[in-house]
Amino acid sequence: MTPEEIKNRIYSIIQLPALPTVAMEVVQMVDNPRTTASRLGKVISSDQALTAKVLKIANSPFYGFPRKISTIEFAIIILGYDALKEIVISISLISALQKRSDATFDAQTFWEHAITTGVLARRLARDHGYRVTGEVFVGGVLHDIGISVLHRYFRNEYRRIVEIAREGDLSFREAEESVLGVTHAEVGGWLAERWNLPDQLVEAIMYHHTPSRARRSRELVAIVHYADVLANRSLGRGLEYDGGIELDHEGLSETGLNDPALFDRYAGDEGILLEQEIEAASRH
Repeated sequence: MTPEEIKNRIYSIIQLPALPTVAMEVVQMVDNPRTTASRLGKVISSDQALTAKVLKIANSPFYGFPRKISTIEFAIIILGYDALKEIVISISLISALQKRSDATFDAQTFWEHAITTGVLARRLARDHGYRVTGEVFVGGVLHDIGISVLHRYFRNEYRRIVEIAREGDLSFREAEESVLGVTHAEVGGWLAERWNLPDQLVEAIMYHHTPSRARRSRELVAIVHYADVLANRSLGRGLEYDGGIELDHEGLSETGLNDPALFDRYAGDEGILLEQEIEAASRH
């Protein structure tokens, strides 16, 4: 298959899970400054399962609110729109694409890495003054979603990619190129386009290994990229096939993240605090 044929196949797969309607509506409403907590609460409350999960997370130690949060409207006020957006998207997409493990795919490790990258991206954004921290969390959680798509819908090709990578002659991304002509980053970006996710999230997914190629949201993409590398190197929460992942120094040069000392910082005492945050996020 050519890259164009792969893209067309992704766009045409009928069974490909769509971003749930409620989640998509929440994303659009959160991005509208005129949206009220009351209106947003009514939309979320129309999905009972989503409502229960949002309230569970709002009452978790991760957010540390001393009083019990019993209504969606109160949760929105306490958590804020950005946090709500990241919770709703993460819950919806993890539910849509989560798969059982097999010999070529460890689902638990995959999602632990996704959550770790999201938490690290959010912390980096806060530390470096990037305003939309909920957006970087979602970008971090979804950055490797293309791997899940390949595993689910391109089983033979994915199996061959894993075999080549495990033989050790090529990296996982080089194996993807040799089998498909594209990598999971492009595949994930095409899925994000099909889901009509915001352009900046499409770029965060499509260029998470190569932020220098981003055109619209290089800072966001660079943060997700750095978080991905940091998750692999400093916290030991990487994927089997992410070995040898390198920083794109050109892509980081305009962001203030091109600093090797950051690895030591987040691997030290800061890393202990991050581990606690990651564990809290992973449980939900």
